[in-house]
Amino acid sequence: MNDQELGTIKGWFAGRLPDGWFTGVEVAVEDDQIVVIGALPEINVGSTPEEKEGAAAGRIARFREETRGERIGIAREAEERFRKYVTWGAKLGGVTKRFNPGGGGGGQGGDRRSVMIRHWMRRHRGRHASQAESQSQAF
Repeated sequence: MNDQELGTIKGWFAGRLPDGWFTGVEVAVEDDQIVVIGALPEINVGSTPEEKEGAAAGRIARFREETRGERIGIAREAEERFRKYVTWGAKLGGVTKRFNPGGGGGGQGGDRRSVMIRHWMRRHRGRHASQAESQSQAF
C-alpha cells in the first residue's frame, strides 16, 4: 500500500465518521484490514487507578454497543470501496480495546481460524440455512 492509497482511506474515514464519536482517530492498514481506533472523550470517574481503568473499559463497552449498527454500516461501505476488512477500536485513559475484526462479522482476535470462519461466513451470507449447513460439514 502506498502513501496515496493510505491517505485516501484516512480521508474517507475522516469525512465519513459521525461528528462527536471521537476526539481523535487513528486509521492504519494491517495486512488485509483497515484498523480504526478512536479516542473517546475523557471522563473523570474514580479516584484510584483501578476505578479509572474500570470506568474507561465500561465507557468503551458502552460506546461499542451504542454505535454497533452504524459502525457495521460504515465498515460495509469501506469494505466494498477499499476491498479490505474493517476492525474498530476505541481508547480512553490508557485503555485500548479492539472490536470485531471484519466490521460486521467475526469474533475476537485475528488467529487463522477466526479469519477462515469470517471468510466462509461472507461467502455464504444470505444462503438458506440448510445449504450453508451442508457445505459447512465439508469445510
